[in-house]
Amino acid sequence: MQASELKIPKKPGLRGSVMFSISFAFVLTIVTMITVEFSLLEIIENFTRPNMVVDGLLSPDLTQIFSERSRSAFLETLQLAILGTVSGGGLSLLMAFWATDFGNPIGWLRVVVRNFNNVIRSIPDLLWALLFVTAVGVGILPGLLALFFFSMAVVTKLTSDTLDGIDQGPIEAARASGSGQLSMLRMAVLPQILPSYASFLLYGFELNLRASAVLGLVGAGGIGSRIEFFRGRLEWSEVWGLVLMFFLVVFLVERLSVTIRRRLV
Repeated sequence: MQASELKIPKKPGLRGSVMFSISFAFVLTIVTMITVEFSLLEIIENFTRPNMVVDGLLSPDLTQIFSERSRSAFLETLQLAILGTVSGGGLSLLMAFWATDFGNPIGWLRVVVRNFNNVIRSIPDLLWALLFVTAVGVGILPGLLALFFFSMAVVTKLTSDTLDGIDQGPIEAARASGSGQLSMLRMAVLPQILPSYASFLLYGFELNLRASAVLGLVGAGGIGSRIEFFRGRLEWSEVWGLVLMFFLVVFLVERLSVTIRRRLV
C-alpha cells in the first residue's frame, strides 16, 4: 500500500452527550445566577466602599499571637482536634471492619452499621456542635462530641472503601489454615490497610483542626470562641489577627501531615 493511500485517522471530537452536559451546566448556571439575583457590580461596590471588616483585614492586630488568652484558646482547639481524632478515629476502625463481609458475617448487623455511618456522615460538624451545645451547654465537651462523631464518620467511610479493595488471597489463606476471625483480621487484613488507615487519621486531624475553630463560634470552645468574642465587639483587627495566626498554624500542620502521609502510603 502506497503512502498516499494511507488514511490519517480523524481526531476524536466531543460526543453529543458531553456537549449536551456542558450546555446544560452553562444554562443551569445562568438560570441560577438570575434566580438568586447575582450581581458582580454589587460585590465590587460592597468591597470598595468603607467596610470595617475589610479595614480590619488590612491592619490585623498581630499582638493577638502573643496574647495569653489567645494562646490558651488555640491550645484548647489543638486538644479538641487531637482528642476528637483519636477517639472517633479509633472507633472507626472497628466500625469499618463491621461494615465488611469478611469482618462481620452477620448480615443484618452490617446493614445497621453502614446505615448508621451514613446517617452520621450526613450531619455536618457544625450541626453536631449546635445539638450538643443545646444538650450539655457551652464549653469543650460539645465540641469534643461533635468532632468525635465527625471523625468517626469520615475515617470509617475512607477505611471501608480501602477494605473493599484489599487482596483477598491472605484472607483465604488464613481461613484455610484454621485461623479464627480475630486472628484472620489481625494477620491478613490489618497489615494491608494500616498505612492507609494511619493516613486517614492524619487527614481527619487536619479536618478536625479546621472544624474546631468553626465549632467555637457556636459556643463549643477553642479559638472560635475567642474569634466570636472580638466579632461581637466589632473589633475586626483582633479578629483578623487571630485568623492569621490560625491560618499559619493550620498551614504548617497540613504540610507536615501531607509529608507523613506520602511516606505512609
